[in-house]
Amino acid sequence: MSGVGVGADGQVVGAGRCGWTMTVVANLCLGVIGLLPFFLLSVYVSNLGRTGGAPLGWTLVVVPLTVGFGALWFLVNRGLRRLTAPAHARGHWWLAALLTGAPILSLPMGALVSGAF
Repeated sequence: MSGVGVGADGQVVGAGRCGWTMTVVANLCLGVIGLLPFFLLSVYVSNLGRTGGAPLGWTLVVVPLTVGFGALWFLVNRGLRRLTAPAHARGHWWLAALLTGAPILSLPMGALVSGAF
């Protein structure tokens, strides 16, 4: 890896545009992967009132899956954050959250277009 270095502020030197492209691709992929934890979490929360509490089996599956996905998202984006300019740090995190949520937010739009609602 010649020519690649880390600056004094911990940023990868010369990564700029590549960092934003990788952020977009990685977070869209994470959004697709995140559909499963989001779906299971929504089923879990919607059933809390009907069952009178949290069923242990669901809790043992949903909580670690959701926490694991959150940890994966944070670690990936922390690494990608190093590829962006320090002045755009806040923009990176907002863009990452928006792109990760895009597949989840597109589901109601698809249902509206198809006439499922």
